[in-house]
Amino acid sequence: MKKIYISASILTVAAVIIFLCMAPHLIRTSIVSENKVSYEQPVPSVAHGLILSQQFVPQYEQIESIDVYINALSCSREEGSLCVKITGGSAEVLYDNKLPLAMLPEYGMTSIVKDVTLAAGDTYNLTIEAVDTLDDGPAISFFPNEIAANEEECRGGLTYAGQLLENAVLRAAFRYSVPLSPINYLPYCLFIAFVIFLCMESLALSARK
Repeated sequence: MKKIYISASILTVAAVIIFLCMAPHLIRTSIVSENKVSYEQPVPSVAHGLILSQQFVPQYEQIESIDVYINALSCSREEGSLCVKITGGSAEVLYDNKLPLAMLPEYGMTSIVKDVTLAAGDTYNLTIEAVDTLDDGPAISFFPNEIAANEEECRGGLTYAGQLLENAVLRAAFRYSVPLSPINYLPYCLFIAFVIFLCMESLALSARK
């Protein structure tokens, strides 16, 4: 019986080590960073070369989505796309996507970036431009910086058509996928140990019969 417990202990240690190595990739949780409540203003158009660009600094590496407030209620959505890009410090394009205007909701927070990995603490630019539209395209909302800036935007600037908008940040929500803190893995480790010891005892009892 002593050998059974020694074997179970060795298997448990090995299983727990493997689990702890894999857990940060397998077991994650979502963290959302949003603007504080404030009054909003929209830029009238992001079409015809009127590009909206927000500097931001991600707090974590894995970004599940970046949502912005879009109002497409009064524009034509029969044609055209919303071009979304993320560029780094040397202007390299790290994310590039086109969202058909026909796929946008009439208004509300809309995911324009999905599943991108960036370096936490570095500065990036998120640019939004409507192309091939029949009119001025959708309106994008922004908030006053001093009141509503989230952690990602508080050190960045918002530019529109190449001009800096004073005291303004994009109305945006950053959703991250992050691993659980180590203390949260303890119940999983205890469960692994329990299952291994239970299986080993069952094998020992079967061997005795």
